[in-house]
Amino acid sequence: MLDLRKLQTFRAVAVTSNFTRAAAQLGYCQSNVTTHIQALEREWGVFLFERSRLSKTVVLTEEGRQALEYADRLLALAAETKAALHSVASDTR
Repeated sequence: MLDLRKLQTFRAVAVTSNFTRAAAQLGYCQSNVTTHIQALEREWGVFLFERSRLSKTVVLTEEGRQALEYADRLLALAAETKAALHSVASDTR
């Protein structure tokens, strides 16, 4: 099942290229970020990032780049939905 929090986590890691920086940005512990990314990779059956033992940074795989495009669209749609519903709610008051 698609989870927007996991998509937000994925996007943060993709933007920062680092699990620890993404965790700090989101206010999560680093292990939660790792868990979210591993869950997405299991669910989608692909690796989203290339990991290096020598560097703390990660790089998107080709599948990860494609997934990021969809994640951006889904997160934008979720924000648009929330804004529209709040607008409707305030109009009915």
